[in-house]
Amino acid sequence: MRVWPAGVLGKDEAVIDTATWPPRLTQEQADFLFMMFLEDDTKDAPWMVMGDLQFWSASGFAHSLRTYAHEQGLPWFVASMLPIQFEWPDVARKKVLSPDTFVAFVPEHPRSCYDVEVEGSFPPFVLEVVSPNSTTRDQVEKRRAYNMMAVREYALFTPRDAGPSTLEGYRRAASGAFGRWAPDAQGRLWSDVLGLFLVVQGRLLQAQTPGGRLLLTPEQAEFARQRAETERQRAEAERLRAEAERQRSEADLRRAEEEIERLRRELERYREDGANE
Repeated sequence: MRVWPAGVLGKDEAVIDTATWPPRLTQEQADFLFMMFLEDDTKDAPWMVMGDLQFWSASGFAHSLRTYAHEQGLPWFVASMLPIQFEWPDVARKKVLSPDTFVAFVPEHPRSCYDVEVEGSFPPFVLEVVSPNSTTRDQVEKRRAYNMMAVREYALFTPRDAGPSTLEGYRRAASGAFGRWAPDAQGRLWSDVLGLFLVVQGRLLQAQTPGGRLLLTPEQAEFARQRAETERQRAEAERLRAEAERQRSEADLRRAEEEIERLRRELERYREDGANE
């Protein structure tokens, strides 16, 4: 015997199903029950524990997207590990999911959480960086939850220290179906939401423009800045060396010309002395 709470099976009152077990549910009923009993992303949840690989992948990716949005003047709100709150029927409190990175088309300002009721919609792009503790949560439970919340693109990146890192995902087709996100011949995922490629770079996930420019993490950007400054200083030192060489050559030339002039005058004086004799 199974007792179903009021509202779950589309009825106003609780019912007792004694005919069949397990009961045959419609997809809508199954989704309703799934979301009702889906555990929140809380700091104490075991799947929320991140290692270095996961943390630096998520934070570096989010920073690079945020910097790119500022450079291009894009109306993006980029967040990393920020709780998303949303209401669900017959659930007294708001549900909470905390993607490792997400992008929403809402005004950028500091938030302690992203409230779907306030913002108007769930973020269209979501990334989860998969760890050994979060595999089932990210690949099964969150995939279903994000589908139900109408996410347009859901990327999953699994960084590995020993062995190749992997990138996969799901995206919403024009039909509304949430299916596999097919990579291109280079293994990249093209994001319609971001207008960028998602690319595996060793233990990192990075975005790449259609023109091939990688969006750098803060560490990479600082390294590139230092390298550019070193190159600038090297070029300046080379310029100064060349200038000093030019000035030295000019000085040598002036001295040579002066010596020639001295010899010419001396020769004329000898000629004059010889003519007087």
